[in-house]
Amino acid sequence: MLERLIRETDALADLTGDTLLVLDRDGIILHATQAAGQLLGTPAGQLTGTAFGLPLDGGRQSPVRLVANGRRARMRAQPLAEPDLGLTRVLLRDVTDQEEALERLDAAKKAARAGERAKSHFLANITHEIRTPMIGILGMTELTLATELSAKQREYLEMARHSARSLLTVLNDIVDYARIEVGALELAQLPFDLHDTVEEAVSVFRPLAAKKGLALEYRLLGDLPRALVGDASRLRQILINLVGNAVKFTDSGSVILAVSAGEAGPAGRTQLRFAVRDTGIGIPRDKIKAIFDSFTQADVSPARRYQGAGLGLAIVRHLVEMQGGHYGVESEEGQGSVFSFVLDFALPAEAQPETAVARPAPQAPPATRPLTVLLAEDNPINQIYAQELLEADGHGVVVAHTGRRALEWLRRRHFDVVLMDIQMPEMDGLEATRAIRSDQSGDFDPDIPIVALTAHALKGDREAFLRAGMNEYLSKPVSPESLAAALARAMGATAPAAPQSPDMTPGAGHELLDWQELLTKARGNTGFLMKLFSAFVAEQPTSLEAIREALARADFEHLAFLAHSLKGAAATMCAKHLRQACYDLELAAKARDAGRAGAALTGLEERLRHVLMAMRERLDAQDGTAKEPGHRPLPTAGPTL
Repeated sequence: MLERLIRETDALADLTGDTLLVLDRDGIILHATQAAGQLLGTPAGQLTGTAFGLPLDGGRQSPVRLVANGRRARMRAQPLAEPDLGLTRVLLRDVTDQEEALERLDAAKKAARAGERAKSHFLANITHEIRTPMIGILGMTELTLATELSAKQREYLEMARHSARSLLTVLNDIVDYARIEVGALELAQLPFDLHDTVEEAVSVFRPLAAKKGLALEYRLLGDLPRALVGDASRLRQILINLVGNAVKFTDSGSVILAVSAGEAGPAGRTQLRFAVRDTGIGIPRDKIKAIFDSFTQADVSPARRYQGAGLGLAIVRHLVEMQGGHYGVESEEGQGSVFSFVLDFALPAEAQPETAVARPAPQAPPATRPLTVLLAEDNPINQIYAQELLEADGHGVVVAHTGRRALEWLRRRHFDVVLMDIQMPEMDGLEATRAIRSDQSGDFDPDIPIVALTAHALKGDREAFLRAGMNEYLSKPVSPESLAAALARAMGATAPAAPQSPDMTPGAGHELLDWQELLTKARGNTGFLMKLFSAFVAEQPTSLEAIREALARADFEHLAFLAHSLKGAAATMCAKHLRQACYDLELAAKARDAGRAGAALTGLEERLRHVLMAMRERLDAQDGTAKEPGHRPLPTAGPTL
């Protein structure tokens, strides 16, 4: 009987190529097939009578490592049918080569992923370093365009502005792609308006389409919900990339964005299909599958007509996939293309009606003699605005960017009053005020009037500022009347109570920019407002990038400071919704709540985009009218330290 079992075992070994052993009930090897010699490192004939040495697994397949040579195998032990003999057949399958190959493959994948992450980090870092001076160039170009220029100078500067904007678009694409690659891009789930989002995406390209003679329109087909819940900024980014490509690659005819209902979904959700159809150059059949890859363009010749980094469609692909959607393209060379994608959105609950907040009527400012004012303010937008108001009233102004520098200026010369921002780098306004009040050096007057300038709107803030030694409290946005009244009270003159800022609740106003309030604050000087807009537009990409980086590092203290600073600038620009979004982010940062801060940042980004779009529209409308009635040049900046 044993001989028959041995013959069966050898036949199985020949059939499978595995090593087979026959063991008795004590684990002694009674027979080993020829392959056992190679696997176990001992000739098969010498294994008979030796102990197997490995625990049996009761019929389950298990991995084992052989002590003699370190090779790896899969083992399965099976009791034989003759119970009176107590024999077990053991199968050993050598998997050393396969597992080592898998390990090498896994190591290669990890190395490739590490390389991709390193590449993406490098792209993000180097692009950020390039973007910062580029934004400065663009900002200075915008400011120069708002001055009196000859026709030739204006032409040259407009060409420089166009080139800078084109480069900035490429850099922004690289930053977005890098953030996607390293997994730093998160999706928001916030209510938004479908109609507004589509309109904003299309309106960006209307000037270019009109210049090329193209018909550019969007169509909302069927009964579509207007209110949705999702990431509006990412949807807008997808649409801008697709519509932008369509306009770019179409020389005649039309570009149409159509939005229609998709397949029916569960209650509380809706599926929408977006399709961008153009009559442009089309895509060669052999290029269609590759155009959604990174850094890929259909035309790769050195003399290609259309420039770009080849990242727009790669970003579209990533953003659609991140939201669980799917995308597609149909195209015929010379006939045009249709790019489409499908996304699911949640439907919001019924929105509560907003409550309007009445504004107090502005009061006439009291007369105040010309003063020498030290303005301690770190935000450049607020610096420009406050300095303009003060100098327009005949006051002399010196700007300090931090509380510490304000102390240095006080030691160098005499001032009548200090306008002190609360949150500043190096030393904030409260620390600087305490240092001034406690000074015993005799270098300056410790009793100098100090007016707090702040975007704070929390209960008890006024009392806290007054306890720190401040004479007056002025909440941003600052109006000419409230500033003049606060200065008068701080200097001991009688003045009516200054009107305070509107409430910061979400329902306090509906405008992106309150144009009438801006004109009132600027005393009707539209030229000055255009300079403020140019400075704000140039400043915000850097500011927003700093906010994103602070959140990514979980640096909540710096994040709260940056949100507070942007909140003050938004208040100065009469951008109430943006101000509220900054306030939400500031509170989330102070609570050290990363999830809440991420959601607040998404809302801030969307509202900031709206505000910048509104400002750019005003700037475009004013372009070339630097000498319009009522315009006067911005005063030369006062000394800064």
